[in-house]
Amino acid sequence: MNHAIVRIFDDYDHAQSAREALLAEGFPPDGVVMSISNDEAGPVEGNFAVGNMPMESDKHTYERNYAEVPKVAQCLVTVAADDEPSAARAAGILARFGARDTDPAARYGL
Repeated sequence: MNHAIVRIFDDYDHAQSAREALLAEGFPPDGVVMSISNDEAGPVEGNFAVGNMPMESDKHTYERNYAEVPKVAQCLVTVAADDEPSAARAAGILARFGARDTDPAARYGL
């Protein structure tokens, strides 16, 4: 492996679909690794303490406080590529499924 492509997915299903597409395009199963960054407790984001003391008002409702919290950076997909063209092909496949680059400079166009 000369090149490793690492991308972030916020949605597990999109990451899994991207992995399946990579495998269908001929990338070897041991060269496409998906890692989950949260556990059975759910996402790290959110207001865990809300609700310990029930109160209701226009700005503080049970539904708002317990609304589903978006899952951020749930999955990492790493692809081992043998050469630059394969790495570019893998990056394109991942992008089709909504992957984000792990490099902050790349994400913000710096």
